[in-house]
Amino acid sequence: MAQYAHLPVYVKTYDFAKYTYILVRQFRREYKFTLGTELQGIIWQVLDAIIQANSLAGADKRKGICKISLLFDRFKIRLRFAYEIGLVTDRKFAFAQRMMEEIGRMIGGWQKWAGR
Repeated sequence: MAQYAHLPVYVKTYDFAKYTYILVRQFRREYKFTLGTELQGIIWQVLDAIIQANSLAGADKRKGICKISLLFDRFKIRLRFAYEIGLVTDRKFAFAQRMMEEIGRMIGGWQKWAGR
């Protein structure tokens, strides 16, 4: 991670990926290897897309950041679903929501910066 420590959105998302693993570990067995695995996969896709977008320029960077935003939205929808069916406690979901809001603001700020 030290290689991307200069990217705050990467650092926050990396920390959130670790938290995702903690959440999924507590899922009931019938969801751990379906919804849980999907959540883990999407958060890795977000991290990979951050790395990729950072190396792009101009319009390609904007497209890359848009991809990050879409992937992150997919993740948020699935995590909310997990919460609504009782796989995540209120307290843990509230903590996850705060983290997701912060990451979302960072992605939005990056989009605005790239749009200039």
